[in-house]
Amino acid sequence: MINYKAVPSGLELSRRIADCLEASAPRGYTPDDRSRAIRGLNDILQGRSTRPVDELLAELDTCGDTRLPAILEDVRAFLRQKELLTVPYDKRPSRKRFTFEWMNGVDERRLKIINQKLYDRAAREGFPTDFFRESYFDHVTFYCLLKFADFLGSELHNCKFAVCSVRSASFILSHVYDTEFYSSILNYVDLCGAVLANTHFQDCELSNVLAQKFLMKRCNTIDCTMDGVDYAGTILDGCTFGRITAGTIRLDWATITQTGATAEECYQNRKAVYRALGVKEAAA
Repeated sequence: MINYKAVPSGLELSRRIADCLEASAPRGYTPDDRSRAIRGLNDILQGRSTRPVDELLAELDTCGDTRLPAILEDVRAFLRQKELLTVPYDKRPSRKRFTFEWMNGVDERRLKIINQKLYDRAAREGFPTDFFRESYFDHVTFYCLLKFADFLGSELHNCKFAVCSVRSASFILSHVYDTEFYSSILNYVDLCGAVLANTHFQDCELSNVLAQKFLMKRCNTIDCTMDGVDYAGTILDGCTFGRITAGTIRLDWATITQTGATAEECYQNRKAVYRALGVKEAAA
C-alpha cells in the first residue's frame, strides 16, 4: 500500500532547521542572515540547490539539538512524500457508504461537509464518486488526490495541499479561501470561474493551468515553476509573484489591480506582476 501522508512544508522545515543550526553554530547562521539561510535551506529540500540533501542531513547530525530527531523524521517524511508526487493514486472508488452533514454554500448551493477524518478515510478506502464535487472542506490537509478530481462548486476554507499531486483536476466555480498549496504539482488544472482569496502557492509546479475569468485576491505565488498558465480575462487583485521560473504565461485582458491602493501603487504592482512572470506588457 502506498503511504501518502500529510507532511510539513519545506519552508516550515527550513525554519526549524535554521533554529537548530543557529543554536549550534551561531557564527554560520546569525540572526541577520536568517532569511537568507531559510531560503537556502528550503532550496536544498526542494532540489533547487547544488548542495545535496544528504550533506545537509549529515551537518544536522552534528548539532546535538534535542529537537533534531523530530526534525530529521519530518524531513525524511517530506522527501518520501515528494517522491510520491509521480506515483498516481489508483484506488478504485469506495463502495462503502459515507454519511455526510450538509450546509448551504456562498451561492446557496447545498454542500456536503467534509472534515479531515472523512478525507483520511476516503484516501485509505478510495474516494467515492463525486466526493470532491459540491463539498465544503474546512481545515482539510490534502496529501493525495485521484486524477480528474472534480471540485466543481465546492468551497475550501483554511485547507492545505501538502506535497500533493493535483492532476487534471477541476475547480470550476469553486471558492478557495485561506488555503496553501506547497511543494505540489498542478498539471492540467481548470480554475475557470473560481474565486481564490488569501490563498498561496509556495514551491509548486504549475503547468497547463487554465485560470481564465476568475478572481484571485490577495494571493502570493512564490518560488514556483509556471508554464502554460493562462490568466486571460482574470482579475488579479493585490496578488504578488516572486522568484518565478516562468515559461509561457498569458495575461491577455487580465485586470491587475490592488484594492485600496493609489493609482501609482496599482501601476507599480501591475509592472511587478508582468516582470515576475516574464510577460511583456502590451503598449497602452
